[in-house]
Amino acid sequence: MNEIDKGFRFERIEKKFWMTREQFEKLSECLVANMRKNEYGLSEICNIYYDTPDFSLIRNSIERPLFKEKIRLRSYGIPNDDTPVFVEIKKKLNGIGYKRRIKVPYCDALRLMKGNRVFSSQPQIENEILDFINRYHPEPQVYLTYKRIALSGKEDSDFRVTIDTDLRYKLYDEQTPLSNDGNYIMDDSSMILMEIKSSSAIPEWLLSEMSRLKIYQAPFSKIGTCYLKHIAPNTINGKIIKNMKEYSNV
Repeated sequence: MNEIDKGFRFERIEKKFWMTREQFEKLSECLVANMRKNEYGLSEICNIYYDTPDFSLIRNSIERPLFKEKIRLRSYGIPNDDTPVFVEIKKKLNGIGYKRRIKVPYCDALRLMKGNRVFSSQPQIENEILDFINRYHPEPQVYLTYKRIALSGKEDSDFRVTIDTDLRYKLYDEQTPLSNDGNYIMDDSSMILMEIKSSSAIPEWLLSEMSRLKIYQAPFSKIGTCYLKHIAPNTINGKIIKNMKEYSNV
């Protein structure tokens, strides 16, 4: 697999775990001994999730089918027009996650998500994104942001762990600039989400430490939880209420 393929195509198992801050502090010693910050290190993740007007992609995903897919625009930090961002298609089949993504300036990403070709360096993946858009006609619906520590194994760089905190959301509005504020997704905003991403088994050193600290796997979707807890209760005939003020106290 060449460097372009390695950077823009992924096939792996992804498992998520919730931790208290106390558990994370104890687990950190183990992580520091066996892992290092990767190229993204400490980041502010900004995601724009696209969906149909009635959120059919998210609703299908919540039903846990054998196959599901979604599309999003991701940046590391709040983007301006020239900031390189990722347009990503994420798929899951029988528990295995697949990701296809291209890297383009933010202004081009917005054009691409409206069905316009941008002539990226990854034409095949760009075609797949355009096919997705032609099938679903998605619109920008939800903005999710959180702080992330991204780690890679010292011995196996393909083994990755991410630590997410301060998970927030707001409804997407073209008139409202992207920012790192918003409403908390979880009731307990102090909880920490760890995600393990691996194409093979989880190392024994990490399994053993998680078992000792009673850190257990907890299936979780940021966008799915956001929809169920905060968006679905505020819909009329399946359509979201677009008045942002109505969500200020959610």
